[in-house]
Amino acid sequence: MNTRLLFLLLGSAALAADPKNVKPDDVAGNEAVKKIMETRAGRGVMRDDTPPTPPEEALKKFKTRSDVAIDLMASEPVVEQPLYASWDSKGRMWVTQYRQYQFPAGLKIISYDQHLRAKFDKVPLPPPRGEKGADKITVFEDTDGDGFFDKHEDVITGLNIASAALHGMGRIWVLNPPYLLSYADADFDAKPDNDTPEVELSGFGLEDTHSVATNLQWGMDGWLYGANGSTTTGNVSSANTKNVKWEGQCIWRYHPIKKTFEIYAEGGGNTFSLDIDSKGRLFSGTNGATRGMHYEQGSYGIKGWGKHGPLTNPYAFGWFEHMRHEGDNKRFPQAFTVYEGGLLGSAYEGKIIAPNALQNLVYVSERIPDGSTFRTKDEENLLSTPDRWFRPVWAGVGPDGGFYMADWYDTRLSHVSPIDDWHKTSGRIYRVRPAAGAPKLKPFDLSKAGGDELLGYLSHPNEWFRKQAIHEIAWRHLTDLAPKLKAMPQTLETLWALDAIGAADDLPFTSSDPYIRRWCVKMVGEEQNRSTDDLLKLVKTEKHPEVRAQILATAKKLPAKAALPLLWAGDAEDESGHLALLAWWALESKAEKERAAVFAFLKSDPAFLKTTLFRDNLAEKLSKRYALAGGEENLQSCADLLALTNDETLRGKFIAGLASAFEGAEMPKLPDSLSKALNDYIAKQSGGDLTLALRSGNADALKSALKLLEDKKASSTARIAIAKTLAELGKQEAVMPMVNILKSTNPPTLKRGILQAAAKFDDKRIPEALLLNWEGQIAGDKALREDALRVMAGRKEWAQILMNFVNDWKIPAKHFTVDIVRQLSLHKDADIDAGIEKHWKGLLATGPTPEKKKEAERIKAVLKTGLGDAAKGKIQFMARCFVCHKLFGEGGQIGPELTGYDRSNADFWLDNLFMPSMEIREGFGAYIVKTKGGQILTGLMDAQDASGIVIKDMAGNKTALKQTDIESMNASPVSLMPEGLTTGMSDADLKDFFAYLMKK
Repeated sequence: MNTRLLFLLLGSAALAADPKNVKPDDVAGNEAVKKIMETRAGRGVMRDDTPPTPPEEALKKFKTRSDVAIDLMASEPVVEQPLYASWDSKGRMWVTQYRQYQFPAGLKIISYDQHLRAKFDKVPLPPPRGEKGADKITVFEDTDGDGFFDKHEDVITGLNIASAALHGMGRIWVLNPPYLLSYADADFDAKPDNDTPEVELSGFGLEDTHSVATNLQWGMDGWLYGANGSTTTGNVSSANTKNVKWEGQCIWRYHPIKKTFEIYAEGGGNTFSLDIDSKGRLFSGTNGATRGMHYEQGSYGIKGWGKHGPLTNPYAFGWFEHMRHEGDNKRFPQAFTVYEGGLLGSAYEGKIIAPNALQNLVYVSERIPDGSTFRTKDEENLLSTPDRWFRPVWAGVGPDGGFYMADWYDTRLSHVSPIDDWHKTSGRIYRVRPAAGAPKLKPFDLSKAGGDELLGYLSHPNEWFRKQAIHEIAWRHLTDLAPKLKAMPQTLETLWALDAIGAADDLPFTSSDPYIRRWCVKMVGEEQNRSTDDLLKLVKTEKHPEVRAQILATAKKLPAKAALPLLWAGDAEDESGHLALLAWWALESKAEKERAAVFAFLKSDPAFLKTTLFRDNLAEKLSKRYALAGGEENLQSCADLLALTNDETLRGKFIAGLASAFEGAEMPKLPDSLSKALNDYIAKQSGGDLTLALRSGNADALKSALKLLEDKKASSTARIAIAKTLAELGKQEAVMPMVNILKSTNPPTLKRGILQAAAKFDDKRIPEALLLNWEGQIAGDKALREDALRVMAGRKEWAQILMNFVNDWKIPAKHFTVDIVRQLSLHKDADIDAGIEKHWKGLLATGPTPEKKKEAERIKAVLKTGLGDAAKGKIQFMARCFVCHKLFGEGGQIGPELTGYDRSNADFWLDNLFMPSMEIREGFGAYIVKTKGGQILTGLMDAQDASGIVIKDMAGNKTALKQTDIESMNASPVSLMPEGLTTGMSDADLKDFFAYLMKK
């Protein structure tokens, strides 16, 4: 480490003011919140009493690849809780220190939800008017070019939940949720010209300060990009854009000149990082077990619907998944960068470098084309350390080409605790560089560089210089460079520079470089005054899947007349499935707003109706889209779709979309033309589409349906489908045939399907059929037995009958799982509660108890004597955990996959086994839904859209509910995971069980 910096750091200690840890009394707005803060135990990786390692000693603990070395660039007390870093045009590093975390200064918490998301008593005022916090922005500089910082200065202090700072356009941009601020810095001395910033944006959520908006990045299109985490919301306004609302994770952008704000793409994991690569493509890390997400403009990504809320578009009808991954599947590589620094060598160029704060290591992963997106494959880790305090939360590439990391440096990592016990006086900045020696850059200042010098940087081996030179050309509006740029060899960088100064006149759509073509397509969408003629020509010839993807993304932004012919770009093979989704999102965006243009296009281009894209991906969705939106005009559009063609297969797709929109309810009154078309279609079918006929009110349909339901020769699939339709329509005539199936000898799979349909009827014959035939027809199959108990526990009257059978020892109490007992308790009935106390006393206790503590200590003592046979332990896992959890690629998906957790830590397992409700992993929180028909359902929210929700119970059974059928829906504070899974296990069983769980 540079001795001058070490001297500077040590000499600064006396001047550094320690941020304060907050006590419950300081932030609790009422006694209920205070009680939660005082009694709720923290979960996940919480602080322990392991001492920190001094910076120089911690440096020695790293194990790196043989061709690289690691430098300590800065540490405490100059750096404390670093969250984000960026570089300006002089190569100075701007570090955001998140010292106020986790509670905003001056605010009181008035309530928490089950995920510890807070509601505050007020919205804080923007700095400097609001309460001063401990956050600050510090600038580091290497003034002598020896490769190490020798100067630092705190340039903005008193910030309150400041998550990122970035210089550009003569201003300092600071994300201080709920605000995006900009401070003037006309003389580029890295200090605000005054203390009062301009409020550029307001409305970023503060519910979870672990997950606020952060990661500011300059896009090559002139927009300022940022990421929003998964557990906060947004209702953002700018000078020219008002109330852009969303829930959960997204990538957003802001145009600093036009003063407009928009969501660029939705979804992902916990999108707490963002990187824009040298081709202008967007990526983020994740808190899951992959390397992250790849975003297309206007796309929608997977998210935890129950916790993070629905997409902004209820008609998305699909989403992008994370990039498929091969390699280490340990969770939490949330920091992410694509290395294109030119320093580390070809073995790293274009690779993902992703620190994993939970595992104390850094991955290197290859990006491999996967249709129009990517998959990833791990290579040798960049580095690792046994120091559990190493918590890299941000990664990036500097002007010197080094790979940099901001290390939070704390034993605690989890935010799922309302106690502020963070180690607020620690933090480090590291750089990874070639083993041969530290990179050295002479001092430079691109803000004063001449035009020719800036043009020279456009071919620099480090992406940072290429991009920063283009930004300077844009910010200084160097229009006189246009002739020289046009005379240079055509590259993506020259195109960006020309675009930045408004001189990209004739776009090179015929370039041999697909990424130049891709950017030309993007520019047409950004500046809609451009002609789309060349874009229409490109659609007919373009083969590259990424260019096709951008064509479809651009189509979503263009008016329908220009956009719809571009849908042809989606009619291509794409193993990722992204092109088909992008085509749908483009079409959907015009469905109602430009309805006439949509139908004009479909009528004018009959060849498009014959494409695989339209027939297999768009037709059914479009019909469903109009039917779900409802109303006379939209239903007429459904009829108009049928009138487009005489192709019965395609008409079947339209009808299937219509039918899926009305699952669970009878169709509304349809336009005469649609009703006639439907009846004509049904009449032409061999036997007719009975399900659709039922919903359309066909007179003979009910008789045919009941006959099919009773037909033992019919397939189980057909009988179940008819049963569900009859139940959704409330046809009481179906009850007796269902009862006969349940109490007779039939396959368990048929009974389970019939049971889910029968549950919708409030009819005593159903529980009687189950209970009176329990031993002979139900109890022998565990899955069927538990489904039956859940169904009966869902209605109060049925639950009372069930409890009577248990009290009379006709139904064994041991057949009940904890989730079923909990479902019984939701009725708040005295007799049922008395039965619970009698048969399952203590089973529903979710917090710590002396008994649990004693048993956990006993198991720990057993494990200290050694682990057993992992192969035998797998048998225990299969019996107790397999149905809900996946481990080593095997198991269910009711609960989180366990492979990537800290499995070598016995305390982790014991905490989750004995107190699973203390931390419920995002995406796996249960909901309690009461229907107007009297059912109580509990489970995960499997899906949510404009039509309603789908609840998935512990067995994986899915129940679709219309919004109009829901009386109430509340998040359950209790995990679906049952406690006491180790009950009945011998010492040998425990040793085997944990040997499998902790297997490397």
